Amino acid sequence: QSVRRDFAFLAPYTLAAGDLVRAIRGADKASIIEARLFDRFAGQGVPDGQVSLAVEVELQPLEKSFTDAELKAIADKVVAAAAKLGAMLRS
Repeated sequence: QSVRRDFAFLAPYTLAAGDLVRAIRGADKASIIEARLFDRFAGQGVPDGQVSLAVEVELQPLEKSFTDAELKAIADKVVAAAAKLGAMLRS
């Protein structure tokens, strides 16, 4: 059974969404089977020079369902991959 998780990042306006999606896909190649941008927003509530990029990540366990700890570890990898491009998780 696959699992979907949504992440919203604040990123530099100049960051191409495709670069962010590729970085996220590469964060855990064994578990992440898909990542796709589903929202791009700049305007009220988003700091000047930044854009909000929302990405849906689909995970597929290899043998058994993911544990909460495994999901957190993958999420941490996704956030770290985005951070390398200057994007940070929206709070």
